[in-house]
Amino acid sequence: MKTQEHAESLGTERRSVVARIGWMAYAVAGVLAVIAADLLHRALAWRGSPEVWHAIEPWVPTIIPAHADYTVAPWPAMIWLALLFTVGFALAAVSVFVLRIRPSHRRWVRALVLWGGVVIVGVGVAGVAQLGEWLLWTESFGGAGGSFLRTFTVPALWEAARWGLLWGWIPAVVAVALSGVPSPRPRARGVLILCVGLVVAAAVAATCLAAATRGAAQSASTEVAQPEPTEPSAPPAPTDPPSEVASSAAPDFPGRCSEDDVVVSIAGSDAATGTRYLAFEVRNVSSAACDVNGLPDLAFASPEGNAIRPLIEPREHSSVGESIGPDAVTLEPGGSARADLVWRAPTGRFSELTVLMAQWPGAQRTTATEMLDVVDGGEMTLTPWYVGE
Repeated sequence: MKTQEHAESLGTERRSVVARIGWMAYAVAGVLAVIAADLLHRALAWRGSPEVWHAIEPWVPTIIPAHADYTVAPWPAMIWLALLFTVGFALAAVSVFVLRIRPSHRRWVRALVLWGGVVIVGVGVAGVAQLGEWLLWTESFGGAGGSFLRTFTVPALWEAARWGLLWGWIPAVVAVALSGVPSPRPRARGVLILCVGLVVAAAVAATCLAAATRGAAQSASTEVAQPEPTEPSAPPAPTDPPSEVASSAAPDFPGRCSEDDVVVSIAGSDAATGTRYLAFEVRNVSSAACDVNGLPDLAFASPEGNAIRPLIEPREHSSVGESIGPDAVTLEPGGSARADLVWRAPTGRFSELTVLMAQWPGAQRTTATEMLDVVDGGEMTLTPWYVGE
């Protein structure tokens, strides 16, 4: 009798150990899937033409925010750590619930539920990362951030869902293979406390992730990561530089500001997963009111000084989703208007580009440098000058 009880006790202990291995393996494999997917995304983004990248991009999704690529320290490390801890704790909570609290004796059912758990966690983590940027957006531009949600959040969530669908089966299969047969009598109270603790830990890590993405987005408007210094050398002379004035001029109209009355500058930038954004500001520095109308004049130059020629189309909605009409914008002394440039990431390869900008085509262009991924033929949309709320 004692021998039978001892054997049953050993069997129960073995099942408990195997179950712990299963749920821990699920979380670890999920974290490794995040890292592997981003490494594959980066490796393929740096190879081939933009056309090839656009063709394969949907099949190499990543849930790592773009700010982890080019913002200054400590933001990339903070984003990575907070995101991986959030994924790890969340997946651990899912696996404890599926494998210990509500286990199914059918392996394929457990695998499908765990696969779906990876999709849900991936989308949730991407949403948390977007939350920090959305908060900064609404503070900076006002409104409810509807345009941000459409332009940045929805594509990021869809990419996270693709990541879960393409990579989520791996931790699911690993967990089911290592978890064995579910214990018939799990210690419900202890397991439930463990699950709640993992959920709380995931919530804390998610809060840190939202704070990190907000801080990274805020710092990206003023400073970006610079490459390692190298020995100075004379750069080759550009063979195809952009002109200092656009070849065609916008028609004049009564009340238009003179070139000396207004100055143009970059007001901010953002880069969510797959989407890029650049804001421009025109400010009246004169002592009298004057008008601006239409699209600003933009051009780009590579680090070597050669012209980059994307395809820029008019955009009819502002950053908060409001329709922009054709009417001129009146700038009081000291007043300003803005314009938004939005585009899909063509390659994911950032470099320090020169942005040439003017109040309108035909005005003298001023320059600024930004870490951007702009390529010849890339599709971009640009709003006319408008007054933000």
